Amino acid sequence: MLSSGGLALIPTETVYGLAVAVAPFMQPGVAKGASREPSVNGAALPPASSGYRRIFTVKQRDLAQTVPWLVGGVDDLDRYGCAVDEVTRALADAFWPGALTLIVRANNRVPRFMQAADGTVALRCSASPVVAALIRACGCPLATTSANTHGMPAPASFDVVEPVVLAGVDVAIDAGETPCQDASTIVSCVSGEVVVARYGALSEDDIQRVAKTARMRMQDRQ
Repeated sequence: MLSSGGLALIPTETVYGLAVAVAPFMQPGVAKGASREPSVNGAALPPASSGYRRIFTVKQRDLAQTVPWLVGGVDDLDRYGCAVDEVTRALADAFWPGALTLIVRANNRVPRFMQAADGTVALRCSASPVVAALIRACGCPLATTSANTHGMPAPASFDVVEPVVLAGVDVAIDAGETPCQDASTIVSCVSGEVVVARYGALSEDDIQRVAKTARMRMQDRQ
């Protein structure tokens, strides 16, 4: 279902998410062929019936908002990002797989309509074995956002997923309660500083500790 562009409800170790495989939306001409569709960053979106567009319908979110990608490992920082700084790499080495989402500059493998307005993409390597298995089976990252409508809490158990969310997906995986029970922490080092864009499962103290160590190593090499 994911490989054909469908929308799935999946468990991660943090919260349940709405997920699509990105490969069906990375093919040349997918966005260009949808000339009557609305556009983001100058690129036309896939049709409203696609799994990607239905994320925004289910969540009742603006189409210009971005969806983070769940990736297979640290190597994907360079596969989908560019000019990745050493602090970001150190954070990935320290906390991936885990509850840390890292914002990086996107390279041309990331469709424009999946990028933020500033040309970035948010990447996370999940510690969930379910997510890892799905990424391997699809052979690509999963664009995934929390499985809740706008203003509602992100579900940490299948039992509390909103009925409207369940009705909006093609397939749902029930894994009971998630181990972490909290959303990932989102961090950006794109500006040269460590900026916590969203507080979550990982503490800022732990993030700053790793960042400080990385900077000290950089200074030692200089």
